[in-house]
Amino acid sequence: MDYWRVLALFLIISVTSIDVCSSSSTTQNGDIGEDDSLIQQSAADRNSHGQKHYSQSFQSKRAEDSNAGECLEEDGASYRGKVSETRTGKTCQRWDSQTPHRHSRTPANYPSSGLEQNYCRNPDSWSGVWCYTTDPGTRWELCDVPVCGMLRLNFAGRFLADVATANNDAGNFNISTFDPQQNPSWNPKGSGDFRLVNCKVTQVCLEDGRCVRDDPIVGQPIIDSNSTHAGKLVDVDERNQEQSQIWGLVVGVDGFFKGDFVPRSFNHMHDACEGSDCKTVYTSTRFSAVWLSTLQNVWIDMNKAGQSSFIQQVMSRRRLPGFELYVKLSVRNNIADPKSPDFLHGRVVGTIYAVLDPETDPLPYGPYKRMLWAEAGYDGRGHVPFYVDVLMKSVVLDFANSMRFDIKGNVVEPSGGRLYLLQYNGTITGCEPLNSKSSNLGEIELGGNHWFQRTVGIIELSVKDTTIETIKNTPLAVIQQTSPTQCKTVLAERQDGLFVEAIDNRVMRKEPNSGWDMRFRAFQFGRSVDGIYIETSQTSPADDLNPAIQIISTEPSGNNGISTITFRSSDPGDPRRETQQDGQEYRYRIKAKKGADGISFDVKDLMLSIHLYSDYTFTPGKVTWHEHVYPIFQQYANLYPTMKPIIDLASYEDVTRKIELLKHTLTLPDTHPNHMPVTRDLSPQKRRMILSWLDNLHPSSNLPILGTTTQTLDELKRTLQVALQLELTTIPPYLSALFSIKDVDNREVAVLIKSVVIDEMKHMALVSNVLNAIGGAPDLKNRVTVPSYPAALPGGANPGLRVKLARCSLNQIRTVFQGIERPDCKIANSEVFQFLRQHRKILIAYRNTDNGSFVKNCAEIAKLCNKNTTRPQTIGAIYIHQILCPMVILEIEAKKKRSTLFTGDRTKQITSDQWLGYKESPPFAVTDLRSAVAAIEDIATEGEGSDPCDPFDERDELSHFFKFAEVVQGRRLIQQDPNVTSAGQCFDDFLPCDENIKCDKTFSFAGRLVPFFEDGVWPTISNPYTKSYPQESQARKYSNHFNKIYTGLLKCIHDAFNGHPEKMKVDCMGMMSSLTVWGKRLAQTPIDPNGDPEKGPNAAPTFEFHDPTDKDTM
Repeated sequence: MDYWRVLALFLIISVTSIDVCSSSSTTQNGDIGEDDSLIQQSAADRNSHGQKHYSQSFQSKRAEDSNAGECLEEDGASYRGKVSETRTGKTCQRWDSQTPHRHSRTPANYPSSGLEQNYCRNPDSWSGVWCYTTDPGTRWELCDVPVCGMLRLNFAGRFLADVATANNDAGNFNISTFDPQQNPSWNPKGSGDFRLVNCKVTQVCLEDGRCVRDDPIVGQPIIDSNSTHAGKLVDVDERNQEQSQIWGLVVGVDGFFKGDFVPRSFNHMHDACEGSDCKTVYTSTRFSAVWLSTLQNVWIDMNKAGQSSFIQQVMSRRRLPGFELYVKLSVRNNIADPKSPDFLHGRVVGTIYAVLDPETDPLPYGPYKRMLWAEAGYDGRGHVPFYVDVLMKSVVLDFANSMRFDIKGNVVEPSGGRLYLLQYNGTITGCEPLNSKSSNLGEIELGGNHWFQRTVGIIELSVKDTTIETIKNTPLAVIQQTSPTQCKTVLAERQDGLFVEAIDNRVMRKEPNSGWDMRFRAFQFGRSVDGIYIETSQTSPADDLNPAIQIISTEPSGNNGISTITFRSSDPGDPRRETQQDGQEYRYRIKAKKGADGISFDVKDLMLSIHLYSDYTFTPGKVTWHEHVYPIFQQYANLYPTMKPIIDLASYEDVTRKIELLKHTLTLPDTHPNHMPVTRDLSPQKRRMILSWLDNLHPSSNLPILGTTTQTLDELKRTLQVALQLELTTIPPYLSALFSIKDVDNREVAVLIKSVVIDEMKHMALVSNVLNAIGGAPDLKNRVTVPSYPAALPGGANPGLRVKLARCSLNQIRTVFQGIERPDCKIANSEVFQFLRQHRKILIAYRNTDNGSFVKNCAEIAKLCNKNTTRPQTIGAIYIHQILCPMVILEIEAKKKRSTLFTGDRTKQITSDQWLGYKESPPFAVTDLRSAVAAIEDIATEGEGSDPCDPFDERDELSHFFKFAEVVQGRRLIQQDPNVTSAGQCFDDFLPCDENIKCDKTFSFAGRLVPFFEDGVWPTISNPYTKSYPQESQARKYSNHFNKIYTGLLKCIHDAFNGHPEKMKVDCMGMMSSLTVWGKRLAQTPIDPNGDPEKGPNAAPTFEFHDPTDKDTM
């Protein structure tokens, strides 16, 4: 034994765990044999007892096969084929020759290694089959030799697809019109999670072609990700739910191996349901589809590898160039019925393939390089991918996504006749080909559930030597024999044998002014084919004649079958501004042709989708919450409410409390399941903007910059419209409580609530007056202005408060009514609030006088407004900081240009002339800044109060908050002498917001009683909706009628606010009386027709928008 062989033996014994790497050019030009330092393979792995035992039995099995030795098994030591050139095309040197390279691996030294002529071999059990070359400059190189049977692992079980559905409707993206009840679809609170559930390995197929169930890995559970996170199921766009991608999924077998599922969109979605009851289930329950991708970053448990022949063979192939693990998931029967116990779950079968492709180029469809397509009318059986295994003399067909299922996901076995695989000459008119041994490749027997779970729909047909050669160049087809003389084609390969698929992801997200390549690979009868041209046909948006994506160049396929299209994008502008969706989604149908002058054809089931973001610019350091961040975060909060327990993206306070969490999730790679946002639809530029905002902290608060929501006249108009909806949202809860009070009971409480309702209606009138004064148009006639309860307050007011409809109770008054009207303690002490409080009487008086000092006061207001760094949360604070402050600043700027904001039609103003409410505080006309400031001051202070030391206003009226506090405390609030104590009685004192504020007055809930009796209220239900009342019941009819009146009243008020103020007194007030009558009648109506109104449960008004086109109308 020479020195080099001793060294090699030493390395084999000593190296215990080194991954095998493909040879680099440096290594290839170095020595192998006499100076072999490249034997890196683990002897422990290769020579373990378990593997030795398997190899012996395997070799025995292969010895019986006529193809034994002709293909690559494990490390290739048993290869005896006749490949005699290297991977790069160099001719092999004869083993018995020493020219041009001297070596010791001669037939004499290695008599059992098959060193014949110049055939590629692996005499020293290295990492692959190789040979010395006849090129003096290259000592040795690896060879590409055929691989033995395909390794595959089958599994079956269920999957969870907890998709969010509010984003399925474009109308839900606009934060100004969003209504969570309008079109939430079937799972609005979905998390986006995707998991494989209760999946187990059902079978493995080994190198020798045997499919077995006695390997230790069979029966083991399939893992998906880990216990801390799930994969995420994501649509590229609201309009495209046919190419959903999985991100962040980990797939493997528990305890054996796992890898990262490379994000890929599903494909081949079609209706796979069979049976007359298919129309009774959701569309998603009927459909099936396929994901096919690769596993990266694969980890194998070395301790368990020796227990499984399948894992040993995977490890052996893993060391060879061109190795890849592919995963195919065939999903079906996704249950979308919220009432089903299987809601959000579906069924899945899957296969993990260990593919070894000598060409090493990407395989877009895993092992499958040929495809059978369904003929028209064949019950939706879309496609059957297949490959021809020349060495194993078999055709392997995958029917997983071409089976039929009932509404429960069970396999429906084919009917109508037997199925056969034939070599296909273009037209089958009869059944004669079935009698041809050369044409008929065998019967296809598709089984039921048990068969399907075990085989996942894969059929393997053995063929003869003579036939295998013709299959290489002949299209195949599946025919069905419907009678002894009648046969029809149900699935067929293209006559030219072409199959084209995308290498790169069919779904992309791109920035404007960028370029990228899209690669496709073409096969002809399973072999790479050159000269294939790929063309695109834009299908969406169909009317875009000047798309922002252009094709710069196309390159036909080379010898490896890969063709390329080069795209270039520009700025798409803002084509979806009405729905507040970023950019545009472009979709393309793919065509292909052979040769530049060939006839193009549609590539079935291949669509390319690109979400192109709009151009977006920002100035670091100038980004604010209100102007830049809030519109984005509010949209995500609306569409994905499941995030709220983790982070309330609509809340500045919650966002700024969780800065580090946001920065972490926003900077995770998009392949990570915790990447934010889950939908992957935030443009990189907007992401940079948000991160810059999170990093830029205001020196006084150490928080990101707040800014203001209102900077332009148009924004001021929008904010006033939100304020109008805010006032409207508060009225139904008060009316629900008022209508539930029995006529003879709780009269004082009823009077109090009614006074608040009248004030809120006056606030609506004043807001509309301001909006009309600056040229706006109040809108109350659309469905989106009417909230569905329970609801959050519009404009982000009082975050965390859910406003609900309920009967009158101390709890409803304490939690909801006081929650609506609560003061903002922090902002109450801000400089602008203090100034407005001190000058309130003067400012209100200015609306009737033209005092020169008003201009000076406005300048001071503007100065103080710019100092605010706290987000307004309460209704009053929103009116001051989002309406009054910007209005003053904008008017000052306008005056500098000798202009004004107040250009509206003065005839649209609502005044005391049209009012039937309390005469001492009616709405008044707004015609200029003086009257506008007075109006906003009136609204803001009437709800929350103006002075933290004095709850009464100049009319000696309490704010709404303290009116409700009197009911909760059960006594009137009165001023007391701080030096006088009540004789033996303890009363709750009125306390200012800040305990550090020193007040010179003392107030206590020590006045006369304000009694409230719980049994003086009708037992109405909370948060009702009309459709919950029984069909044809009195409650249902009354509710419909009430909503017709309510909607009519809103439209009447809308008309009064938009140029017909006389309608307020003439028409609207009468409708309010009618609304009261029907509201009280509903509160006294049992839902059960035979129920007792004193015991309930009774119906309650729902305050829903009545659309005459709705089916359920009176």
